[in-house]
Amino acid sequence: MATTIRIDENIKQQLKLKSAQTGISQLDLANKYILNGLKEDNAPKKKVMTLDQIEKYLAHDKPEGDNVLDKLDGIVHSDVITDSVD
Repeated sequence: MATTIRIDENIKQQLKLKSAQTGISQLDLANKYILNGLKEDNAPKKKVMTLDQIEKYLAHDKPEGDNVLDKLDGIVHSDVITDSVD
């Protein structure tokens, strides 16, 4: 099904340039970009934290400690001594 869509002149010029660079028709590029945009809109969104949430997270005091490093300790065996500051 063919249809007419009005697009911004700047977008039209970018599409024309991209078509010339890649050798892909403007129609094929437009369809590809529109389809990718639709897929992105339907993809689950990553949670974005506000600055307040980030500050709260960073300021959180965890007196019981965090054993993540303990779980990682000893996973990699090496005779090389490293300096964690470097």
